[in-house]
Amino acid sequence: MELAGLLGELNAQQLSAVEETEGYVRVAAGAGSGKTRVLTARYVYIAKALGVPPEHILSVTFTNKAAWEMKRRIRAYLPDEDGGWILTFHSACHKILKQDISALAYPSNFMVLDEEDQKAILQRIYDENGLTLREFPFRKCLDAIEMYKSESNYVPFLADTERKIPAPDLPQAGDTRSMHFVILKYLESQRKNFYLDFADLIQFTLYLFDTHPELLEKWQKQFEYIQIDEFQDVSGEQYKLARRLAGKHKNLFIVGDPDQTIYSWRGADVRFFLDFEKKFEGAKTIVLDKNYRSTPEILAVSNSLISRNEGRVKKELKAVRQSGQMPRYRHARSRAEESDALAGEIAALHEGGVRLSDIAVIYRGNYMSRAIEEALVRKKIPYEIYSGTAFYQRREIKDALSYLRLAVFGDDVSFLRVVNVPARGIGKTRQNMLQEVAESKNVSILCALRELAEHPLFKGTKARELLELLDEAKDFSRENDLADTLDFLLQRSGYEGYLRLCGNQDRLDNLNELKASVREAVDSAGEEVSAEDYLNGISLITSADAEDKKECVKLMTVHTAKGLEFPVVFVCCLNEGLFPSRKIRTREEMEEERRVAYVALTRAENLLYLSDAEGFDANCGGNLYTSRFLFDIDKGLLEASGAFSEGHLARSKSHIKKSELSMGIVPASEQRFLFKAGDKVRHPHFGAGVVLDFGGGAYTVEFESGKTRSVSAAADLLIPYYERKS
Repeated sequence: MELAGLLGELNAQQLSAVEETEGYVRVAAGAGSGKTRVLTARYVYIAKALGVPPEHILSVTFTNKAAWEMKRRIRAYLPDEDGGWILTFHSACHKILKQDISALAYPSNFMVLDEEDQKAILQRIYDENGLTLREFPFRKCLDAIEMYKSESNYVPFLADTERKIPAPDLPQAGDTRSMHFVILKYLESQRKNFYLDFADLIQFTLYLFDTHPELLEKWQKQFEYIQIDEFQDVSGEQYKLARRLAGKHKNLFIVGDPDQTIYSWRGADVRFFLDFEKKFEGAKTIVLDKNYRSTPEILAVSNSLISRNEGRVKKELKAVRQSGQMPRYRHARSRAEESDALAGEIAALHEGGVRLSDIAVIYRGNYMSRAIEEALVRKKIPYEIYSGTAFYQRREIKDALSYLRLAVFGDDVSFLRVVNVPARGIGKTRQNMLQEVAESKNVSILCALRELAEHPLFKGTKARELLELLDEAKDFSRENDLADTLDFLLQRSGYEGYLRLCGNQDRLDNLNELKASVREAVDSAGEEVSAEDYLNGISLITSADAEDKKECVKLMTVHTAKGLEFPVVFVCCLNEGLFPSRKIRTREEMEEERRVAYVALTRAENLLYLSDAEGFDANCGGNLYTSRFLFDIDKGLLEASGAFSEGHLARSKSHIKKSELSMGIVPASEQRFLFKAGDKVRHPHFGAGVVLDFGGGAYTVEFESGKTRSVSAAADLLIPYYERKS
């Protein structure tokens, strides 16, 4: 294909970005504005029009998937180009280190650890030093190691193969029961075996350049042109690496959208994008604000939502497409009603000619899929969890249901799944013995365990405890319903505690969602729900999951959906504590959460549906309140349906106001209720006083009585002293 044809497909803004090849250039590219097309065209333009060999062009993407897509597009114009330097940051560093890590006395065939490898190293450290998962959950340790590496100059120690550099300064490393001891042992294991983990790749590359300036110069010379996608999501180390590599030719081209910065928890810092012009002399900015993806109506809703954020580059996406249907918002009286209505709408769309594969259901967290999945199964609508696992196929859900099945049916499959989760000392050898006895006597493995529980081979195990648990659960179920029985099993078996030790909050959220679904099934049945009927009903759902899913609805989280687009998008569970997440504590975190919502909305091309519910949800801490993000959208931009119950709207707005007060976020109309240190105030009970400080959502006030009290801002009790007359 000809270059002229490629350039002829670009609008004026895109063409300007492609032809701006020299110097420092920032492109603020809104959602759906064609940034991948710009990056591809610019790469081809530099290679063809400027004659620069592709190996001198470094093109950094945020994901491997984005790199593969860019390579695919480029090969249409450069058939012989293998895209060798179209990579993620970590892949680029790995490639650099493969060539030059020998300068640090590391072998070029060094091993990169994945998370399972890291856990195996930790387990070996625990075994050798008498440590347990209860003291040091894997997740807690891995997070501590990552945090340590992000804040410490540890690389010289790892690179010191001659053992001349002393151990890193970890104050409590001498205490074998401390986290510092575990971190040091992990580092020593890395050094001994020439291991690098994911976090080390960039750090080692920076250290290589610091200690061997001739190698930095080599790579600076090679990369004459550098372009980086999703620059709003770069970390401090990635930013430093980009500056270093661009130091010679000074041709750094960055593309990003501050309104889509949703990875701060992973170290992303949007300030690197926002401050680009201040940091690089002569830097230029080009704005891509023409959206080719969505209808004007969808963009109006998206623009209205994100305009509530203060920390952003002010821009408004403009639709290239013709007008379409107004986005719809449906309010439901329960989660079940919300899910049923969503499934019904999907069925109607499909009957009207919309392909199921053109429909996406997007939610904030994986555990929110459960009610949606069940509603789709009832409607016989095929679906798949995109880049994830169907709710009832998730490991923790299958484990929990296996405990219930074992108590009810005593079956072999359930027994083998949970007998040693958590560990009871009944490993493979003992399990093999049980299976042999069960087979020879034609009984279940559970029956075999009852016979062998006192056998010498089972001394020191928790076999007797497991049998007692199952007997107690059977007795418990005679006086209690199914939901309470499941809760009893999960707690008494130690499984719920085991998940807490693993430190994976998503798995705990999923477990809570399962318990909520069982409670919902019990409460809504109108009659006693037997464990047998419930478990067989779940089996029907999971069997439906196994059907061919080529033509099916896609279910996914917002973070999974980033970078994707669909003709029809449903964004569900728009409730306080769900979306926005209950974990949000500050103004900055709420702005990021609003950006997450913006990403969800801008995935839609033709039709956008938003929904929330009333009622109760354990995962958001209790009562369901309508999300503030729905109130952020200007009235008149959404076609609304479904009536609020009496008082729901007022309760929702009151809840949001209290939340905003606790974060220091207050509408202009409420500014008179905010006080600063030194302000005189009056409290209806404590009387007059002076504000000393504000923090954590509360004022510290010294009253005339001489007592100092904390007063919650959300309580709305303080008024200016002069407003009250004696």
